[in-house]
Amino acid sequence: MRIVIMGCGRAGSTLAERLAAADHHVVVIEPDRRNLVRLPRSLIDSGAIGVVEGDGTTSEALQAAGIEDADLFIAVSGRDTLNGLAAQKVRRYYRREHVICRVKDEDLRRLYESAGIATVNPTELVGGRILARIPGSAP
Repeated sequence: MRIVIMGCGRAGSTLAERLAAADHHVVVIEPDRRNLVRLPRSLIDSGAIGVVEGDGTTSEALQAAGIEDADLFIAVSGRDTLNGLAAQKVRRYYRREHVICRVKDEDLRRLYESAGIATVNPTELVGGRILARIPGSAP
């Protein structure tokens, strides 16, 4: 599977490494060169992870990452609005069916979901995991 990930923070770099280790071809788009050191050099050198230094909301960066051939786009930058903008652009303009967007703001989450974008709210995930570990709590 060809996967484009926007954002190379902790979430993006972890996803890229795990997906590449599972034999997926991954391209990471990241505007800050300093964040790219989170990616294992061996996976970059082997071609398992490609890197595009740029703004993942721009057509230039998305095309350089190969968005036209991507099976999945994941937006996990640190900003909900950028994640949503890129996800909507990829879904509507590039017509990619499988788009996932990390979003913390509940109103934005509902908006993006209504546009056919799968969302992940990290706060909800953590809360659910904690509740599942408390005896007698409903998950």
